Amino acid sequence: MPDDVVRQDEFVAFETSVNDLCRRSEGLRLRPYVCPAGYWTIGYGSRFLANGAAVTASTAPITAEYANALLQGALGKLLPQILRLVHVPLTTGQQAALLDFTYNLGLSALAGSTLLSLLNAGQGNAARNQLLMWNHMHRNGQLITVAGLTLRRRAEWQMWAS
Repeated sequence: MPDDVVRQDEFVAFETSVNDLCRRSEGLRLRPYVCPAGYWTIGYGSRFLANGAAVTASTAPITAEYANALLQGALGKLLPQILRLVHVPLTTGQQAALLDFTYNLGLSALAGSTLLSLLNAGQGNAARNQLLMWNHMHRNGQLITVAGLTLRRRAEWQMWAS
């Protein structure tokens, strides 16, 4: 089998696994809502529409197809930004885990993380374990563990090694 066919198959598997995890973790909402982090969001956790406009309370409802397009577009823009921060070779599983992690938490969370520092220092296993630390959020001034984030981080942890 030619190399480009293998790479294409790997890409399709990569894309499918990240999309599935994002969809499962974010859930689909066709009307604007305020996410737990306090941002107006729509679709699968999208904060922006395809034209770059921020989602607001008055954003019109969208279709599931448009929600998929927003997710695909966001992931497509995010991966090159992640790869610019990482200075070591990554497996497909590591890329997928980092993409879901960063879609959920934002590029600045990854950029300033111990996870990224460890990864760039060649400590991939320690970096992988850092994923599990990111399962908290602030609520009423207190740091709480969120079951949904725990499940998502575990899925990313498993994806990392795939």
